[in-house]
Order: sequence, then C-alpha cells, then structure tokens
Amino acid sequence: MTRRILALTATLVAAACSGFTPDPQAPDAQPFTDVGPPTSITLLVQNRNFSDARLFVLRRGATLPLGVVGGKDESEFDVDWDISDPIRIRIEILAGPSCTTEELLADPGDVLELQIDQNFMHSRQCR
Repeated sequence: MTRRILALTATLVAAACSGFTPDPQAPDAQPFTDVGPPTSITLLVQNRNFSDARLFVLRRGATLPLGVVGGKDESEFDVDWDISDPIRIRIEILAGPSCTTEELLADPGDVLELQIDQNFMHSRQCR
C-alpha cells in the first residue's frame, strides 16, 4: 500500500487497512494467501462545507461521476483503478463554486482521503 498526498484544503491522503475472511467451505483456504493484485482505489470524503458536494473523477480525458456527499457529512467511494494513473477530483458545491484538485498519481489499492473545507475556494490548489 502506498501513501500519496494531494492538497486542496481538500486534502487527499493515502492510508489503508483491509481484512480477509476465507470461505469456510474451502478445505484448503489460506487466510494470508494473496488473492491477486488490487483493481480499485478507495476515496474517503469528508465534507466540512455546509452545502452538498458533487464529485467527479477526471482520468485520461474522461469525466466520471463519483457521487454526492452531503454537507457536514462523510462518504466512501470505490473506483475501478487497474493501473497506476494520474487522478484529479472535480468538486462542485451545490449552488456554489466548483474546483478541480491538482493531479496525483494513484496506484491500485490506494486509499485516498479528500477533505473539503468550508472555504475551499481560497486554497491555491483549487483551479
């Protein structure tokens, strides 16, 4: 698992833990056996703004809708991510401003944390 950082007063920070529960029906189940390489990233979002925030993933010229995080709320999103690739997140505040984060290289298996501050438009990382 790698650690990555992307600041925007909305800050992406990598860190993760995962668990594995073997199938009790499988006679030779090994709980510590590698089940293959990861094929997704997880985005943990904490919205400190009072308004809802709509999020989009920007990757390879495509804009993929991610979801909505309510004001003063948190959400978790899984994104299919099979290779190491740059990521940017577009944040659109309901009836308010929008912002795109700086680019960050994300690897499969990364867990990124995005914090959206109340006044995120004042951040120099907001474009």
